[in-house]
Amino acid sequence: MDAIPVMLELASVKKDEVVFDLGSGDGRIPIVAARDFHALARGVEIRKRLVEQSRALAKDLELSRRVKIISENFKKVDLRPADVLALYLSSYTLNLLAPKFIEQLRPGVRIVNFDFPIEGWKAKREIEFKPKATRSICMS
Repeated sequence: MDAIPVMLELASVKKDEVVFDLGSGDGRIPIVAARDFHALARGVEIRKRLVEQSRALAKDLELSRRVKIISENFKKVDLRPADVLALYLSSYTLNLLAPKFIEQLRPGVRIVNFDFPIEGWKAKREIEFKPKATRSICMS
């Protein structure tokens, strides 16, 4: 949880920018993006229970106008509205999605990912982050 603000700061998230989190799980990244950075956050999650949980949390925190959790396979979601992708996905999944990123993301979109690189992509910035174990956060 403590890595999320660091990721969003590294990506220089600004007010009203659209931040996508693919495989958003319990909605932590979208919630922090909306609450602390005043972004328009989009979580994409396929597991219904987690979608409901994330939506309920956004509602409880009065963030429903800024947080939208999409119940969909992230491979099918249109990423063109994104200003930032904030991701915690495996290298395998990131590498599968890389062609989609190239196809759909416009120049200037920032990708920040925790722990795993995208093969063949060079990070513009990388920082060491130590919550409980040494991890890397990369910004593409």
